[in-house]
Amino acid sequence: MIVAFNSPVYGGSCEIVEAAPLAIAAEHATFAKPEVSLGFPPPFGGSQRLPRHIGRKRGPEMTLTGDPIPASRAAEMGLINTVVPADELLDAAQDLDSRIIRHAPTDVAACLRAVTRGINLPIDEGLAVEAACFAATAPTDAVRTGLRQFLDRSAVSG
Repeated sequence: MIVAFNSPVYGGSCEIVEAAPLAIAAEHATFAKPEVSLGFPPPFGGSQRLPRHIGRKRGPEMTLTGDPIPASRAAEMGLINTVVPADELLDAAQDLDSRIIRHAPTDVAACLRAVTRGINLPIDEGLAVEAACFAATAPTDAVRTGLRQFLDRSAVSG
């Protein structure tokens, strides 16, 4: 899932960004965790996901102050992938999507599964998740086709 934002990304919208694997924002978008100003902590995983994306110091700063940050800062901190002019937002999201969907759906799902399941595990457990995802895809036609195409290109250029 790719999320693309062309407006303020506050509270629950910010938590959607935190939960999505890929995010793009228009350059005028701003991001904030203003729940504290309403008298409660982030309710849908924001107190857990945000620090994992942007760090143990920056996450609490956003959560405790409620102050907005510009899209450029959100990208620098790793909350979003990229910032584009507003009139290019949908094209940028569609371009990213087309670069992903050219690959076999099972392979894309396996890559995403390995990252999302392994990222918060100790490295040895994360590597085991990765190995299981590889083992599930290794015997597929997509792998045979991909390797054959790679070898054919290597033979031509070699």
